[in-house]
Amino acid sequence: MKAYEVQEATSEYDGIVEVERERPTPDDDEALVRLRAASLNYRDLAIANDELAYPGATLPVVPLSDGAGEVVAVGDDVGRLSEGDRVATPFAPDWIEGEGSRAKMART
Repeated sequence: MKAYEVQEATSEYDGIVEVERERPTPDDDEALVRLRAASLNYRDLAIANDELAYPGATLPVVPLSDGAGEVVAVGDDVGRLSEGDRVATPFAPDWIEGEGSRAKMART
């Protein structure tokens, strides 16, 4: 499958490279989603130009905060999703209210 990775964070975004990847298999607590719609936003650009820390991630990383699609596989420990479910991928699911912060925006 094709993907775009940030292989090096730079202010000119030239560290974003198109690559070919194997189809992943979800871990026990993960779901695999076939994206049908995707949108890059400011958070993605901030990650690509090294303005925003991305906790727990090491380069290369796929800069994609917003997407929607359908579940195509689930891990053994996933109970709330099934193949065929339609899902969206919020990048800050625990941010319910209040002013944004670096910590809330960087949550994965």
